[in-house]
Amino acid sequence: MKFDRFKELHEKYDLVHPQTKEQDTEEFENYLDAFYENKLFSNWVLERKLEDAGFDYSYFCCLTMANHVFNSFDEDGEIKNSDADVIINKWKDGTYGIPIHDGGASVIKINYCPWCGLNLKDDE
Repeated sequence: MKFDRFKELHEKYDLVHPQTKEQDTEEFENYLDAFYENKLFSNWVLERKLEDAGFDYSYFCCLTMANHVFNSFDEDGEIKNSDADVIINKWKDGTYGIPIHDGGASVIKINYCPWCGLNLKDDE
Protein backbone atom coordinates (compact mmCIF):
# COMPACT_ATOMS: atom_id res chain seq x y z
CA MET A 1 0.00 0.00 0.00
CA LYS A 2 1.28 3.47 -0.85
CA PHE A 3 1.59 6.02 1.95
CA ASP A 4 -0.94 8.41 0.38
CA ARG A 5 -3.52 5.60 0.27
CA PHE A 6 -2.77 4.73 3.90
CA LYS A 7 -3.35 8.37 4.90
CA GLU A 8 -6.72 8.34 3.09
CA LEU A 9 -7.75 5.17 4.89
CA HIS A 10 -6.51 6.60 8.18
CA GLU A 11 -8.85 9.55 7.75
CA LYS A 12 -11.68 7.07 7.32
CA TYR A 13 -10.71 4.47 9.93
CA ASP A 14 -8.58 6.44 12.41
CA LEU A 15 -7.95 4.02 15.28
CA VAL A 16 -7.39 6.86 17.74
CA HIS A 17 -10.56 8.79 16.92
CA PRO A 18 -12.83 6.38 15.02
CA GLN A 19 -15.30 8.22 12.80
CA THR A 20 -16.92 5.25 11.11
CA LYS A 21 -18.43 1.96 12.17
CA GLU A 22 -17.61 0.31 8.82
CA GLN A 23 -14.74 -1.67 10.32
CA ASP A 24 -15.80 -5.10 9.13
CA THR A 25 -14.57 -4.68 5.57
CA GLU A 26 -11.66 -5.86 3.48
CA GLU A 27 -10.57 -2.24 3.13
CA PHE A 28 -10.37 -1.87 6.91
CA GLU A 29 -8.43 -5.12 7.18
CA ASN A 30 -5.95 -3.79 4.58
CA TYR A 31 -5.61 -0.59 6.60
CA LEU A 32 -4.90 -2.58 9.80
CA ASP A 33 -2.40 -4.81 8.01
CA ALA A 34 -0.57 -1.77 6.67
CA PHE A 35 -0.56 -0.15 10.12
CA TYR A 36 0.92 -3.21 11.81
CA GLU A 37 3.30 -4.26 9.04
CA ASN A 38 4.79 -0.91 8.03
CA LYS A 39 6.76 0.96 10.70
CA LEU A 40 6.61 4.22 8.70
CA PHE A 41 2.81 4.08 8.72
CA SER A 42 2.45 3.14 12.38
CA ASN A 43 4.98 5.77 13.47
CA TRP A 44 3.12 8.40 11.46
CA VAL A 45 -0.12 7.50 13.27
CA LEU A 46 1.57 7.53 16.69
CA GLU A 47 3.22 10.89 16.00
CA ARG A 48 -0.17 12.41 15.07
CA LYS A 49 -1.80 10.96 18.19
CA LEU A 50 0.90 12.21 20.57
CA GLU A 51 1.15 15.62 18.90
CA ASP A 52 -2.64 16.06 19.05
CA ALA A 53 -2.46 15.34 22.79
CA GLY A 54 0.44 17.78 23.30
CA PHE A 55 2.69 14.94 24.51
CA ASP A 56 6.42 15.50 23.81
CA TYR A 57 7.62 12.14 22.54
CA SER A 58 11.10 13.40 21.64
CA TYR A 59 12.49 12.40 25.05
CA PHE A 60 11.70 8.72 24.51
CA CYS A 61 13.78 6.05 22.84
CA CYS A 62 11.02 5.14 20.37
CA LEU A 63 7.45 6.08 19.51
CA THR A 64 6.09 2.80 20.82
CA MET A 65 7.59 3.47 24.26
CA ALA A 66 6.31 7.07 24.18
CA ASN A 67 2.82 5.88 23.26
CA HIS A 68 2.68 3.30 26.07
CA VAL A 69 3.98 5.81 28.62
CA PHE A 70 1.40 8.34 27.38
CA ASN A 71 -1.32 5.73 27.81
CA SER A 72 -0.18 5.10 31.40
CA PHE A 73 -1.15 8.61 32.56
CA ASP A 74 -4.57 9.87 33.57
CA GLU A 75 -6.00 13.28 32.62
CA ASP A 76 -4.00 14.92 35.46
CA GLY A 77 -0.69 13.43 34.34
CA GLU A 78 -0.61 10.89 37.17
CA ILE A 79 0.19 7.22 36.66
CA LYS A 80 -2.92 5.03 36.42
CA ASN A 81 -1.78 2.47 39.01
CA SER A 82 -4.91 0.34 39.02
CA ASP A 83 -5.56 0.26 35.26
CA ALA A 84 -5.03 -3.25 33.86
CA ASP A 85 -4.50 -1.80 30.35
CA VAL A 86 -1.30 -0.03 31.43
CA ILE A 87 1.73 -2.05 30.36
CA ILE A 88 4.60 0.33 31.21
CA ASN A 89 5.17 3.19 33.61
CA LYS A 90 7.75 5.95 33.77
CA TRP A 91 8.34 7.88 36.95
CA LYS A 92 9.67 11.41 37.26
CA ASP A 93 13.10 10.11 38.33
CA GLY A 94 13.45 8.37 34.93
CA THR A 95 12.73 4.85 36.20
CA TYR A 96 10.71 2.58 33.92
CA GLY A 97 8.72 -0.42 35.05
CA ILE A 98 6.18 -3.00 34.01
CA PRO A 99 3.27 -3.18 36.47
CA ILE A 100 2.28 -6.53 37.92
CA HIS A 101 -1.51 -6.65 37.61
CA ASP A 102 -2.23 -8.78 40.66
CA GLY A 103 -4.28 -6.28 42.63
CA GLY A 104 -1.25 -4.72 44.29
CA ALA A 105 1.16 -1.97 43.30
CA SER A 106 4.13 -4.18 42.38
CA VAL A 107 6.30 -3.25 39.40
CA ILE A 108 9.21 -4.92 37.62
CA LYS A 109 11.88 -2.28 37.01
CA ILE A 110 13.34 -2.47 33.50
CA ASN A 111 16.59 -1.12 32.11
CA TYR A 112 15.97 -1.76 28.40
CA CYS A 113 13.11 -0.76 26.14
CA PRO A 114 10.94 -3.81 25.36
CA TRP A 115 10.31 -2.51 21.82
CA CYS A 116 13.59 -1.07 20.53
CA GLY A 117 16.12 -2.51 23.02
CA LEU A 118 17.72 0.81 23.96
CA ASN A 119 19.43 0.98 27.35
CA LEU A 120 17.02 3.23 29.28
CA LYS A 121 19.71 4.27 31.76
CA ASP A 122 21.54 5.98 28.89
CA ASP A 123 18.31 7.66 27.72
CA GLU A 124 17.75 9.84 30.80
